[in-house]
Amino acid sequence: MKLCAPVPVFGRFPLVRLTISRLKRQGVIPIIMGHEREALDISKELNVEFISISNDPLGNKWNAGFMACQNYSPDGAIFMGSSDWASDDYIQSVSDALNDFAFIGMLGCHFADVSDEVRLVHWPGYAKGQRQYEPIGIGRVLSNRFLDKINWQPFDKRLNSGLDWAMWLRAIISDASIGIFDADEIQFLSISTDKWENKHKFEDH
Repeated sequence: MKLCAPVPVFGRFPLVRLTISRLKRQGVIPIIMGHEREALDISKELNVEFISISNDPLGNKWNAGFMACQNYSPDGAIFMGSSDWASDDYIQSVSDALNDFAFIGMLGCHFADVSDEVRLVHWPGYAKGQRQYEPIGIGRVLSNRFLDKINWQPFDKRLNSGLDWAMWLRAIISDASIGIFDADEIQFLSISTDKWENKHKFEDH
C-alpha cells in the first residue's frame, strides 16, 4: 500500500526536517506546502515535492496538498501536521486496513512539550458530547476511494479553523466506512516547544 502525506509548513523548520525525514523512513511520500524559503530548502534537501502557497486560508493550503497527492496514485493520504508523529506500527496497520475502511483514525494521542524539561501527557480525545467517537485529527488516513468522492478536497477552502470537524462531517455525509484503531503499541505524538509559537497549547490538555 502506498501512502502520501501533505504537510503544511509555517516556521518550525528544525522540527519540519525531522518530521519529513521520519515520514520518508516510514515509507510515506511527503509533500510540503508553504511559502517560506526555508521550507523550499528543506524540500530540496530531502528530495520531496514543494507547493508554494500562502498559509491563509489554511483549508485551501491543505486542499492543495491533498490534490497534489493524486499525482502519486496513492492508496490513501495521511493527515498530519509538521509537529505530528505516528508510530511505525500505525503506518503498517493502516496500510493493511485500507482495503476495508475508507477513513481510519484513533481516539487519543500524547502531547510532548520540550523546553528546559520534557513534559508528556496523554489526551484521550473527544471524551464527551457529539464528538465522543470522532477520531482525532492526527494520523487520520483517507482512502483514495473516499478522496475521489470529495475530489481530493477534505475542506472548505475558506476555513482557517475547525478543520478536524469539517473533515469528519465530510466523512459522515459521504457515508465513509470508519476504522478506529486502539492498540497499546500504536501511538501518536504532537510536539510543542518554547522555541516557537504552537497552535496547540500543552496546558490545555
